[in-house]
Amino acid sequence: MNAKMLIKTVRRRKAWLFGRLGPRKLWNLVTATKDFALKRETSRSIPAMVKIDISPVCNLSCTACVHAEPQGNPVLERQVFKPSHRMDVEHFSHIIEQIRGKATSVSLYYLGDPYTHPDVDAMCRVAADAGLEVHCSSNFSFGFKDERIRSIVESGLTHLTVCIDGLSQEKYQRTRVGGNIARVLKNLERVCEYRKQIGSKYPLIEVQYIKFQHNLDELEEARKLCEQLGVDQFATFWGDLHNWTDRDPGQYEVLGPLEDKRLPHCYWPWFSTVIKWNGDVIPCCTHRQGMQYAPGADARVFGNVFQTPLEEIWNSIEYQQARRLSASPSASERDPALKSHFCDACPALFKTTRAGTGRWANEHVFEEFYEIDERGRTRRKAASAG
Repeated sequence: MNAKMLIKTVRRRKAWLFGRLGPRKLWNLVTATKDFALKRETSRSIPAMVKIDISPVCNLSCTACVHAEPQGNPVLERQVFKPSHRMDVEHFSHIIEQIRGKATSVSLYYLGDPYTHPDVDAMCRVAADAGLEVHCSSNFSFGFKDERIRSIVESGLTHLTVCIDGLSQEKYQRTRVGGNIARVLKNLERVCEYRKQIGSKYPLIEVQYIKFQHNLDELEEARKLCEQLGVDQFATFWGDLHNWTDRDPGQYEVLGPLEDKRLPHCYWPWFSTVIKWNGDVIPCCTHRQGMQYAPGADARVFGNVFQTPLEEIWNSIEYQQARRLSASPSASERDPALKSHFCDACPALFKTTRAGTGRWANEHVFEEFYEIDERGRTRRKAASAG
């Protein structure tokens, strides 16, 4: 992610990033910013924003995600997600203790939905009690009882993102396969009502409306509904009509490194990290997604936080190499060892043909690549696979 995208992200997430910014956290963030600007390979900070995939399990099979129905896609067929794939509260607390007082925020998801985890509210409380901003993003298509809604609001969660891709079930379920929009909206309404009832500011609620040509006619109605409910932020993005695994390394050609610039090409190695449910650490959430939960795949992890302190992993050889590549992609031409690095082939650092593997909803319509089968389920057309 380049500096322009970083600024855009910071503006949108400023409450989450800077909500409880005390002196130590500010110093950590300033130090990271200085290291980033000076392209230092060894960081004197710890990651300010930590993403923890408390469970990679999801209750839906959204078309763009690694949880999509395989339908002949060999990468999706290799994905393995089990109910036992979840971090326990003790290990989660171990991570939080390592970042307490310095990190600013923690997100409790990566490729899974956090509300599939039975202990997510307890984890929110652990993180909140450590002074962290706590973020969950969810499809929210769950049969929550009233006591569950109260638990979510009172858990210490400071930021909740709920994803809505339409107001009618027919349009919503095209891409949110297995979801129920009436259930999502009812849960959202109850969270807003209970938050108001107890006079709480938190969790701040963001609704993301993922735009497709088929749901644009419901966008403004959805915006007005969210305003009426008391949603704090309404964000819109164009959706993906490809699957994320279509854009993994090996699916496109790498043409060479991008030119070195005054600032690094990617901010992740200085500011953020991703920790999977089993403790494995990877440097970002947007690259090699299809390789993280496919047994035997080339996940290229940097270490395991249950075996090695996060601060030690943060300045490991792998992380120093990540910063070197981000600061100077041409380093890959001088050091053959970097060809086996997690960041190799990333389009943020290399000229690639990856753009040709993407199909976005602002340029294409759903029907070009998908069809509805006799069960009413979305199926990817054979001609659009791979």
